[in-house]
Amino acid sequence: MNLGLYSGVSAGRASERRLEAITANLANLNTPAYKRISTGTRAFVVPGGGPGEIEIAAHSRTDFSQGDLEPSGSAYHMALMGSGFFAVEGPQGEFYTRNGEFHVNQDGVLITTEGYPVAWERNNAPIDPTGEMVTVDAAGEMRQGNQQIGRLKVVDFASPANLKQLGGGYFEPKRGNSPEASDAVVHQHNLERSNVASIDELVGLISAQRTFESAKNVMQLIDQSYGRLTSLR
Repeated sequence: MNLGLYSGVSAGRASERRLEAITANLANLNTPAYKRISTGTRAFVVPGGGPGEIEIAAHSRTDFSQGDLEPSGSAYHMALMGSGFFAVEGPQGEFYTRNGEFHVNQDGVLITTEGYPVAWERNNAPIDPTGEMVTVDAAGEMRQGNQQIGRLKVVDFASPANLKQLGGGYFEPKRGNSPEASDAVVHQHNLERSNVASIDELVGLISAQRTFESAKNVMQLIDQSYGRLTSLR
């Protein structure tokens, strides 16, 4: 295969991956506690390929940097300051989120926006949806009036980069990456904002589009050259 054409296709694929990540980041700009996806590229010699045959690969990772806290009017909205995650009871076991946009259902169960029950380190009593205002301290201890409801389960991971994204702001650990105690501070009446910076993403979008256009132009020029060569025969 022509090395220029091969490089153009490879660069186009990498730019496409970058565009997908930026699109996801911009779409979740206002999603509470959303963690942006960052991308990078690397070039390597193709094993078993011809001389000078280089592949450009894109890789992505989740940026777990802290988002700003924004006051909220709900007593069931909570944000974490520091490294950690709220544990949630999913259909197939626990998974984890930074999004503390919780509410209480008619059965007194604290649930996420999607309806998953929030996990507890210790749960003493259900929440009375029509009862007194609940209070939550920095350690995640919840009380309703004089009634101690329990302590929210907040965990951390030694290698957050090894968490697998499930979509919707949820994560699950890969094999060997077990949850451990977290030092994160719980802030009631707050939500963590997305850590996406719109200006940075728009600049990255323009750069990725230009790279994609350059790769496309290279392939078009090579195709035109082949067309002229074959027309002379």
